Amino acid sequence: MPPFRRIHKAPEPSGSRLIDPPIQPSVDAPVGSIEALVDNNRLLRAAFDTRIGDLKLWELIAATRREVLTVAAEYTLSYRDAERPKDVADWIARPIIMGGHQPEFFHPGVWLKNSALDAYARAVNGTAINLIVDTDRCVGTTVRVPVGTPREAHLEEVAFDAPAVEMAWEERGIVDRDVFASFGQRVCDLLAPLEPNPILRRWWPLAVERSAECPRLGLALAQARHALEARLGWETLELPVSEMVRLPTVMVFMGWLLAHCRQFHEAYNDSLAAFRRGHKVRGRGRPMPDLAIRVDNSAEGPWFELPWWIWSRDDPRRRRVFANTDTPGMLTLSDMETLRVELPIAPETSPSKWVDALSRMEEHALRLRPRAIVTTMVARLLVADVFVHGIGGAAYDQLTDDIVRRLTGCDPPRHAVVSGTLRLPTDSLFPEWAKADPAAELATLHRELRDLEFHPECHLWPFDAQPEDVRDLITQKQRWIDTHPTATLARRRCREIRAANERMQFHTQELRQRLLARVGPLATAQRAKKLLHSREFPWCFFPEKALKTFLLLENG
Repeated sequence: MPPFRRIHKAPEPSGSRLIDPPIQPSVDAPVGSIEALVDNNRLLRAAFDTRIGDLKLWELIAATRREVLTVAAEYTLSYRDAERPKDVADWIARPIIMGGHQPEFFHPGVWLKNSALDAYARAVNGTAINLIVDTDRCVGTTVRVPVGTPREAHLEEVAFDAPAVEMAWEERGIVDRDVFASFGQRVCDLLAPLEPNPILRRWWPLAVERSAECPRLGLALAQARHALEARLGWETLELPVSEMVRLPTVMVFMGWLLAHCRQFHEAYNDSLAAFRRGHKVRGRGRPMPDLAIRVDNSAEGPWFELPWWIWSRDDPRRRRVFANTDTPGMLTLSDMETLRVELPIAPETSPSKWVDALSRMEEHALRLRPRAIVTTMVARLLVADVFVHGIGGAAYDQLTDDIVRRLTGCDPPRHAVVSGTLRLPTDSLFPEWAKADPAAELATLHRELRDLEFHPECHLWPFDAQPEDVRDLITQKQRWIDTHPTATLARRRCREIRAANERMQFHTQELRQRLLARVGPLATAQRAKKLLHSREFPWCFFPEKALKTFLLLENG
């Protein structure tokens, strides 16, 4: 097994980008290109001799690419213009560049992936597809907005919808349309002192418009963003993961994984163990917990946890999935709470039965949705010539690589990594504040306070101008400092020096109060500086010009 690759790090300067491989080779990055990665991945995929049921892998890949391209084009055309070539065979043969993210308020470094998808696809005359990971959970419906002045900035939670029970994005509707409609203006008003013209002003009317046509919260947000990307000139397709996993070819692959659930369970946990050894990770829950094994009190054999989620329309809470293979020719799935379903899925049953069984679950409003590793496994093995990850996904997908090797004995296609850092342009709006360094000022202030505590005589008037009792204290302290700390005198010497300091501090109280009065404002300014320096603010908080430059749409 090859060693785990180095984990990428986010670039630090604002406006900097990490694009690996580069879109076009340059003097700064002459090695590697997207064309070379596409060619290499096609060779790796051609080496797969794995059979999925009664299909060879390359047969399943061709059919899956056709289905994904067709459904992604239909989905995208439902709300914006998109290219759909007439020559379908040529379309399928062209490279597919794919990425994905949750339909949430992500930062500009994540949005850079979408720009890179478009640029990569243009470079290889291919098709770019962005997966909307609506199978992930909608944790909350508020956004943290920086408010106030640069010196006293703080965060305020602003709701874009009313709260509801935690559920997957694909199940989450819009609860309060008034809150949703007013979100854009409320945030723009709060942002105005720090950023007067965010692209949110242009984007949110599109979100309100799409919410009238699409009742699902996550898809309304994603479709509005995608419509804005069309105006920026990006020619990408989009597809929700909840739609992709309903495709028959994808169900065949998922059925194959489920049919070999014990091997999959073992490969998953072994890969996690190898990852922890390779990266010297001690915590058993990092980067994610092992898949569990449960044994109940019945005569049934063990239940193996699998990297899927399960829920029902009546109870949309995502729950873990456990599988039992005691019944020959059958697979029993359960959340170990209320849901239990028997499926004719086993290595000896045909793929058509796998698809029928998984389709019936959908018809009965039962949702079986893959976790992140299975989602990217489907995308990288069956669809994409290159999958584009962010930094976190690239780190975790080293597990996917190892799992694929353990299950198939073959090396999986390689992925690209794209991320970047963009900070709010407060420095250009407030140049004087940009020069300020409250952290350094606060450190200097703490040194002065410490010096005032241990060397108060240095902060008093000249010795000759001091009252007699103060001169006596200074003289007494200096005499004890000059005394050699023998074993018998060391403790008394320390007490006498400390006592002199404490008595002299009475005469430095005014200076001490002046210094302490500066601590609070400087600490507040330091927190504000750190807050405004964050790279995690949503992309829609930034001005359009700064975003276009960052997203490679202007100035090269």
